[in-house]
Amino acid sequence: MRFPTLIHLAGVGKSYGAVNVLQPIDLTIGDGEFLTILGPSGSGKTTILRMLGGFTPPSVGRIRLDGVDITDMPIFERPFNTVFQDYALFPHMSVARNVGYGLKMRGRPREEIDAKVADVLAMVELADKAGRYPAELSGGQRQRVALARAIVCEPKVVLLDEPLGALDAELRRSMQDFLKALQRRIRTTFVFITHDQEEAISMSDRIVVMDHGRVEQVGTPKDIYYRPQSEFVAKFFGENNILPAQRAASSTGQGAGTAAHSPLGDHELRHHVLDGALPATPFSIAIRPESFSLGGAGGAAPGKRMMTGRLENLTFLGATTQLLVRLGEGPHSVKVRLPTPELAGGIAIGEPVPLCWSDADISVLQA
Repeated sequence: MRFPTLIHLAGVGKSYGAVNVLQPIDLTIGDGEFLTILGPSGSGKTTILRMLGGFTPPSVGRIRLDGVDITDMPIFERPFNTVFQDYALFPHMSVARNVGYGLKMRGRPREEIDAKVADVLAMVELADKAGRYPAELSGGQRQRVALARAIVCEPKVVLLDEPLGALDAELRRSMQDFLKALQRRIRTTFVFITHDQEEAISMSDRIVVMDHGRVEQVGTPKDIYYRPQSEFVAKFFGENNILPAQRAASSTGQGAGTAAHSPLGDHELRHHVLDGALPATPFSIAIRPESFSLGGAGGAAPGKRMMTGRLENLTFLGATTQLLVRLGEGPHSVKVRLPTPELAGGIAIGEPVPLCWSDADISVLQA
């Protein structure tokens, strides 16, 4: 789904003296989009959020909203609201007063405040908690109060700084579903910060993957999961087998510079490179453990490749079982994840394992 551009970060970067915490980036955020900025601690994701919200000025570049430069616009003039990890609720105010505080500061009439607060509390399923105080609520309920307070003023953008980080695993999953459903309902742009890959996959329209102040890749969850463009993304976003590769002579003649050789054998990767050719120098490829299947006695199916390895280890994971398979006589092994019922016959350590895969499941990683 395509979203019309709402925000444009044009060459925006941040440094403190000689320390660059964010290399200049060029990023667009769509109107009504759920954009997640994902990365480990220190990657620069919160710096982007703080610059969007006006809490920190960029060192270079400009920020535009609907084509209007808002780089120097004060926080209180920006049509944005922020939800923090610690909720930042007023402990001495009831839920209703917390939610209506922003409207009160804007001088809205009491009748309008009461009506909007009632509507928003119903939306976040807290209509019966209007008279409670934050200390009387669960963590998930306090988080929903913070969300209600952020959306009651109808901002153009809601900024969420790891808002689910303090919740336990079960409540966190429930809040992920709730947050995405809420965003779809109100159709407001959400910019969500997290270091949790599962959270990013399940909630986002697009994901910005960051590391050490650099944008590594921007794309849909499927793009990034199945087509990582760098070794960092391949390792950080789920699990991948990463293998060395080099350009090889094409046996099909279907594209100069698109054939490769790796410990998995020969590949035709013409659909995996944007510029039409693989790097001339050695590079890496990635393939996910679940992209493998077991070959049969009849050899590889049409469109599939096959290689026989040797089983080094086997780990039962419940619905799936993970195999560690040595490729040939070299030092390289791959993880293979199969549905457990497929291994009902059993494979012993040291036995041969016929592996099948498709070149379409391989990603080419930039140096």
